[in-house]
Amino acid sequence: MYSYVDMHCDTLLRSLREGSGTIYDGKGMQSILQMKEAGQLCQFFAVFFPPRDAAAEDPQFILPPDEEFFHMLVQNLKAEVNAHGDLIGMAYNHADIMKNQKDGKMSAVLTVEDGRMVEGRMETLVHMYEEGVRAISLTWNGANCFGFPNSREKEIMEAGLTPFGKEALGMMNDLGILIDVSHLSDGGFFDVAALSKKPFAATHSSCRALTPHPRNLTDEMIRLLAEKGGVAGVNFGPEFVSPDTTGRDSRAEDLARHVLHFIDVGGEDCVGLGTDFDGVGGNLEISCPAQMTLLFDLLEKKGLSERQIEKVASGNVLRLIQDVLK
Repeated sequence: MYSYVDMHCDTLLRSLREGSGTIYDGKGMQSILQMKEAGQLCQFFAVFFPPRDAAAEDPQFILPPDEEFFHMLVQNLKAEVNAHGDLIGMAYNHADIMKNQKDGKMSAVLTVEDGRMVEGRMETLVHMYEEGVRAISLTWNGANCFGFPNSREKEIMEAGLTPFGKEALGMMNDLGILIDVSHLSDGGFFDVAALSKKPFAATHSSCRALTPHPRNLTDEMIRLLAEKGGVAGVNFGPEFVSPDTTGRDSRAEDLARHVLHFIDVGGEDCVGLGTDFDGVGGNLEISCPAQMTLLFDLLEKKGLSERQIEKVASGNVLRLIQDVLK
């Protein structure tokens, strides 16, 4: 059994709706208990900032101001990790993950999806780091102080980082915050590739050559990401891995095709896992940690060695963490 690292889930949002206990034993796609049962090594837990119009669509969902929302979800994660400290510990760098593993524990890494809370303030970036954030997806599906999102509109997709966004890359490099380009525009991706002094990630993005979704990476992007020492986490959502972007099915076979394409284009060091559990829907053949063995078994049948599968499962992301986080 391969003990794996998952670079993205949206389980913390469920904790706001259903209580912090859902992080431990909730009925969603990811939880601490499910991690334990699957022998998972590490999970990146994202604070995702929902669009403001989500409250209008669901009157029962009250979205607090961003800073209050951020601290609520961070507290939920830390409270559950502390409550189950025999199973899991917070991790802020590679050494923490290794220590947790030595102590028989899994690791939780705090991340942010959508940097909109920063609002052009470097001091907020520092505050996020001090609260434990170790990766930030610069944008979600709207423009913010960092830059522009992925889009089917050519003008938006070609737009790059803002002046603040370019300056912020240096601060993130210096602090030890992993830059995440998932959801970023193509123009923003190329700005990050040109300006970041450290490797970066696409924590939950797949291959555009196989599934033409604008959130996925082109072959040119995959090569650049790999040259910079970065890693992409294959997204398990149907719209990101199915040959048909309107399809509702995500099969292990689809995931394996994307893993192999990343390796063919960028080499065996550039691909990992970014399930997007609790953030994607549809009919997923692998919809929880316990089913991850389906992918690893399939990759073995398709000719990957044990060493290569270990890189996909955890080795590549652990190396990235060691390179970037302090």
